[in-house]
Amino acid sequence: MATPIPKNRCAFTLGEAAAAAGGRLGGDGSIATSSVSIDTRTLEPGALFVALKGAGADGHAFLDDALRRGAAGAVVAAGRAHPALPCIEVADTLDALGRLAHRHLDRTRQARRIPSIAIGGATGKTTTKELCAAAARALFGPTLATPGNLNNLIGVPMTLFTLADEHRAIVIECGTNQRGEIARLAAIVEPDVAMVLNVDIEHSEFLGSLEEIADEETALFAGARARAVACIEEPLVTKRIPGGLRTVTFGTSPPAGVRLVDRTMVAPGRSRVSIKLDPALVQAGESPLAVFEIGLLGAAAALNCAAAIAGVAAMNPAPLRAADLNAIGAALGAVPAVARRLCPRTIRGIFVIDDSYNSSPRAVRAALAAAREVADATHARLVVVLGDMLELGALTAAAHADAVREACATAPARFVAVGPQMSAALRAMRNPGGDGAVETSAARDSAEAAPLVRDLVRPGDVLLVKGSLGMQMDRVIDALCA
Repeated sequence: MATPIPKNRCAFTLGEAAAAAGGRLGGDGSIATSSVSIDTRTLEPGALFVALKGAGADGHAFLDDALRRGAAGAVVAAGRAHPALPCIEVADTLDALGRLAHRHLDRTRQARRIPSIAIGGATGKTTTKELCAAAARALFGPTLATPGNLNNLIGVPMTLFTLADEHRAIVIECGTNQRGEIARLAAIVEPDVAMVLNVDIEHSEFLGSLEEIADEETALFAGARARAVACIEEPLVTKRIPGGLRTVTFGTSPPAGVRLVDRTMVAPGRSRVSIKLDPALVQAGESPLAVFEIGLLGAAAALNCAAAIAGVAAMNPAPLRAADLNAIGAALGAVPAVARRLCPRTIRGIFVIDDSYNSSPRAVRAALAAAREVADATHARLVVVLGDMLELGALTAAAHADAVREACATAPARFVAVGPQMSAALRAMRNPGGDGAVETSAARDSAEAAPLVRDLVRPGDVLLVKGSLGMQMDRVIDALCA
């Protein structure tokens, strides 16, 4: 389910908006607007309506609605002004939306210091964003963070328009599925700190090779004003950090500035982590070790905690105190799993790991490892249900073959392949069940898989359900609830 666009109280005069958007104003520049809207269904009187053209609708078709609902003005494409509504004509209304958001952010920065971080990467962005936002609230106070999945060229500006007087820090998630999108987002946010978590096969149908994906993701660094944050074990990321940026690294190896030194599962879905900081990031004489519990599954989540600490350490103008680390640890421990992202649920006595929001090769590996760990700790039978990974282009067949091999290597009691690609990879694999310990099944889609899985699981099982959003793997979990 898409995240709703949040309402805002971002005010411009039409003259200021025209200058920010690089457009031509037809009307009185002193007219004040009280918010920015892209949807006439939720537009409030006094709003500045930005007419975006999307795949399903053209905002210019709703200018009459905007006028009736009391819009103070509109941003429109050149030549498409409304005769009764003051309009700012621009070459590209989506670009204008980003420019307006940048202007609002810039004038806020002129009024006060407000540390900011933008987070990108192939996997783990949303969870790390939630962790980093929690850490920022513990360190700085009220923090503006990307709600849900609003991480694109519409969602990021609409998030920034909600920046208000009470906010003391900004945490923005930046996603991409097309070349050039990250560079545009970086120019809008222009963060103090840019964090790129990792690079792996994702949206390769549109982004190209692994090297081209790395170029796209690391374009975030070009917008950074001060620092970069990266995983020390990600050479495709670290080698692309511009020389002028100070870098804070995280990871599991000793050179990392913020190092995950230990992780122990204390209960299904709960781990104790130990994270050690470089002494340069901590005030002299203070302990550089943070030990706390988190309610998130798997090793990847623990590494995301290290990334979050590295992020706020890079945002902070001074080294952290032990009290800061304690507060940050407590805040990270209170962060719940993000819905449909390695999110544990108990249904009919079954420990369900709902990872149905999206999928990629790296994310599949992380999910399989987390599920196997829980099953081993609870001496439970493991059932793995994997749906197709979409938008992989020429890498599709090889990626699905690897996923099936990795799933069977995890030694589940049952493995169910869902979708044409996963099913084809299962059929092509010789002896997928090895010595017969792994029983395998295939389904055309999630609708066919749902009753199959419902009938084969039993109380006490650990069930992993994963696939790309378009596969609607949540149907499998809904069938269990029914």
